[in-house]
Amino acid sequence: MEIRKIAILGSGRLGRGIAENAATEGYEVTLFTQGAGSQNAPHRIEQSLNRKVAKWALTETQKRVILNRISYTADLKELANADLVIEATIDHLYTKQELLRTADRLCKPNVIFILTSAMLPVYEIARGLSRTHLLVGARFIPPVVDVDVVEFSYSQDTDPAAVETVKKFIASLGKTAIHVYESPGLVNPRFLVTLINEAAYLLDEGVAGAEAIETIVKHSWGMEQGPFEMADRMGIDIVLYWMEQLQERYGDRYMPAPVVRRLVRQGKLGVKTHQGFFHYNEEGQRIDTSGLGQEDK
Repeated sequence: MEIRKIAILGSGRLGRGIAENAATEGYEVTLFTQGAGSQNAPHRIEQSLNRKVAKWALTETQKRVILNRISYTADLKELANADLVIEATIDHLYTKQELLRTADRLCKPNVIFILTSAMLPVYEIARGLSRTHLLVGARFIPPVVDVDVVEFSYSQDTDPAAVETVKKFIASLGKTAIHVYESPGLVNPRFLVTLINEAAYLLDEGVAGAEAIETIVKHSWGMEQGPFEMADRMGIDIVLYWMEQLQERYGDRYMPAPVVRRLVRQGKLGVKTHQGFFHYNEEGQRIDTSGLGQEDK
């Protein structure tokens, strides 16, 4: 089946990034907006495109064409028009299953579902769905439009034709699909959690302040963002959830640093709350260079 219309379930950072990427490559995208903050999705996507216009990577006309390819709705009945469904909701098994069971009833029977969970295996999410042979896991890495690799996985029930279709779709977005075996955390999330957690332990131990740690790691390894800004942009609550899930599976090498738990307890979750390890304005840009230091403990 030719894929022209894509439905994305979830309008958080991941869903918005996939929507922008797909629309840029010519797909018609319906972004399903539910929950707190979903009303900001159109503004956030336009902000992202505006940054590209400012860098001369897009023209104003191209930006408008991309925006016109993206529609927004909370009505799941619109799923009946989709050629491909991408689930990009929070990593909570019950939430994903309930939403996907509804999508399973509403979508055409030959529509493939792409699951983006970093922690939950495809076979576990698939329970209760009629199209277990059409489920493929694909972990897009934010910022989606800038990262050219996608980890993908699948269960023993997945139709090889569905896997090939997903690989071709990922390639059409300008990305390389790399197969990994199903395992909690896959590759990139496990690496990121380890990096962020070690930086947080350095902060807790008073080795250096947040800005110093950020600068050393970022410039030593040629990274655009250091571990603390990455955590802030991912959402520190999500980082903590990943740490807890990995600790449960692999042991105390993933035990969250105290500062990570403290920030979540205080509601300082990063960019989405304008404060985490660093401070951010409404546009998601850092507004100071001090960060969380020893005096904040």
